[in-house]
Amino acid sequence: MTMSSPATAPGVDSPKLRDDTTRFLCGAAHRDEQFADAAIREYLVEKTRSIPQSPGVNTGAVLREAVAGRMRRKLRDAVLLLLTLVLLLTASVAALGPWLLIAVPLAAASAGFRIRPVVRQLATPTGRAPIIVGAIGGLLALAVVTFKAGSEFEGSSRYGSYPSYPSYESSSDDAEIVVAFIAVALIFGVLLADRIIVWLLLTKSFRRNRFRTSPGEELWQNEWKFRQLGHQIYADALARYPVEEREQPPDDEGKARVTVYRDYRPFVGAGRMFEPWSMALPLKPAHDDDGEPATMLGFTLPEIYEHVTNDLLKTGRSASLSPGHRLRDLTTSDRVVVSAVELIDHLGDAETAIVLPDKDKAPVRTADKSVVDDLVTRPREWMRYFRAFQVETWDRDVVISAHLTFGLDDELLYVEWTPSVLYPIDAKHREIDTWSPHSLRPLGEAVADLLRFPATLPRRFASAVMWMAPMDQPAGTFLPDKYGAMVSLRELVAEDNVDNYFQLTDVERYIKVLESRLLRTIGEFLESKGISVTEFMEQASQVTTNNVHITGPVISSNIATVGKARTGNVKVVKGRKS
Repeated sequence: MTMSSPATAPGVDSPKLRDDTTRFLCGAAHRDEQFADAAIREYLVEKTRSIPQSPGVNTGAVLREAVAGRMRRKLRDAVLLLLTLVLLLTASVAALGPWLLIAVPLAAASAGFRIRPVVRQLATPTGRAPIIVGAIGGLLALAVVTFKAGSEFEGSSRYGSYPSYPSYESSSDDAEIVVAFIAVALIFGVLLADRIIVWLLLTKSFRRNRFRTSPGEELWQNEWKFRQLGHQIYADALARYPVEEREQPPDDEGKARVTVYRDYRPFVGAGRMFEPWSMALPLKPAHDDDGEPATMLGFTLPEIYEHVTNDLLKTGRSASLSPGHRLRDLTTSDRVVVSAVELIDHLGDAETAIVLPDKDKAPVRTADKSVVDDLVTRPREWMRYFRAFQVETWDRDVVISAHLTFGLDDELLYVEWTPSVLYPIDAKHREIDTWSPHSLRPLGEAVADLLRFPATLPRRFASAVMWMAPMDQPAGTFLPDKYGAMVSLRELVAEDNVDNYFQLTDVERYIKVLESRLLRTIGEFLESKGISVTEFMEQASQVTTNNVHITGPVISSNIATVGKARTGNVKVVKGRKS
């Protein structure tokens, strides 16, 4: 009995993906100050930094909300600091003491969002000046409290020595108490107003089917005034990221996208590497039925790239192969990946001028076909070419990418395949769709903020007075970190894993399907050139069974996993994680 592949019904396309990633990230920019600061630090502060792309994200819209959110918080905390100063000058330390005792455990119990190390690192102000300002402000506040406590202690000691005489509060003391109560009320009012503004943004401005990235009809009073706070400060930097309602345009025909990376991961924006592998295949002639060697036909690297790409793009013909027929939307593009450290180390070379023609500007976003053709045949240690494949699934919650590169001489073909998975946006940033605009939650949050307020003063002081400045670069030197990208907006808020079992199996499905088709295509291509595929099939079998990293012929001693083994009992090589 034979089975045929199910035919695709005519006119049946994959359902349209919802584009929720942008609005969820816009909401995150107002809820999570660490994310907003990290986004500004990575994208806007350094004008020479390479721009990583995020699938399905309107970068300009998210950055504008990040700037607005940061400015709103700075204004809020500046007003709160002034009111706190009034409170410290008028209220007694004895009265404020119990408030502090309540605030510290409450603040510790509700520490807020879990902050990823990379987000914490990027959100830190640059240079010594913010730290100096913060230290001076802290010392002044401590001096005020100490003076106030000393005055109160001296007064209580004086009255304590005359127990027979009643103490009478002066009219000035009454006025101070009234001012202190007013200051507390105003502090609560500011906290409540801020919570209401954020709530309106999350439940109205960023609601599905109502979300807009450009000014237009206001969904609530003064909506766009709050959403455009601080834009003038970063006007030049934001101009690099135009806001567009439409989808991101495809890569220019005949051009390759350029990524200049810092740190360890070269494929910035693709997510976490998922079980990469490589193999080196000896090119030997096949033998016919009589045992005679066949005539080997030579081939070039552009030829095998083209053959493999055309075949992989045919993977999505069957709707049953991928849920939602997502593989039909598999895309491919050329990528040039450059190390920022080596880019700066090779300043003055002709190759460097291709990527960084102006040291005072960011690296180019795309490279011409001539650059691609040269890197295909002559890759540099610090600048490589990859053919990228990408499929978006689960309404862009999960994105699977793979980067492919070949190496070739008269005797060997080298194959390197690096899949990556971009996991869903953190669940806390997606819960806004379940909230009602008509809720008392902002009031409850404001009350909790008031109770925690004394313990949050150091953070609020830092928010109000500290700033982000470009990294110091001594004259005549160039810092690689000013040019290389490390993380995309999506990666800043991505979870560490999938949300459910189906997403897990889909990740495995798409990677295995593409991997299997890639290996079959390479085998068929080699056969068509009269090349023996015996050893290739042995290595391919090891890849599909155990996802092994193979550096030569299949010998048990040199088979090891790069990531977690899918099946089988193989040796695990410990290395640096992505």
